[in-house]
Amino acid sequence: MLPRPATRVCRAAAATLAPRGVPLRQFGTSGVQSERESFPYQNAFSKLLHPIGYIKWKMNRIDSARHGYEACSGQFDKRAYMVKAFNLPDNFQTWFAMTVLHVWMYNARLRAEGLEGKEMKQEMFDHIWLDVEIKIHKAGVKTQISKIMSNLVSAYYGQTLAYDEGLYYGDAILAGALWRNLIASQDVDAAQMEALLTYVRKQLQRIDAADRAEILEGRFSFDEVPL
Repeated sequence: MLPRPATRVCRAAAATLAPRGVPLRQFGTSGVQSERESFPYQNAFSKLLHPIGYIKWKMNRIDSARHGYEACSGQFDKRAYMVKAFNLPDNFQTWFAMTVLHVWMYNARLRAEGLEGKEMKQEMFDHIWLDVEIKIHKAGVKTQISKIMSNLVSAYYGQTLAYDEGLYYGDAILAGALWRNLIASQDVDAAQMEALLTYVRKQLQRIDAADRAEILEGRFSFDEVPL
């Protein structure tokens, strides 16, 4: 039996798929106060009043997002056994698919963290494309970079939406999304797909249970889950 879905991340996925204007998560009074204290620059006026403080705060947010992103992008090297188990090519496409999967899991929790989560989610998104562009240039690609980047952005949104649907609708849909996007529609047996689903579910449980500060400061680390 696969692990049950994590609570906060499931609500976040539901919020993404639900019609607009339907609130699925409410902050209590203490939560709002805490968020305001830790997210002090919520409008342009406060930024103009305290420019130095805002710049320092913003740089800290960027650093936290970079650490969070690196926890996701580093999984390709850490999960070499996964690449081998599914006979995946050791190339950019596999790195990208694995990075997107782990960024999606991280974002699933960030979407449940209000303004701070939204800010960090955007910063992590920016880090992805900076990293991707660097990798493309290092690979010696010099033409049609805009088209390549546009295709990758479309792939990112398609993959993350598919994972949201899988998280919301159940294991069969999630397995299909993982098979298409991470496994690249290659032949795998049922036991392998169940192991991959278990891996994703356990990571979601780990990130759902993590301390809020650990998530927002980029100190979160994924579990070692064998296949």
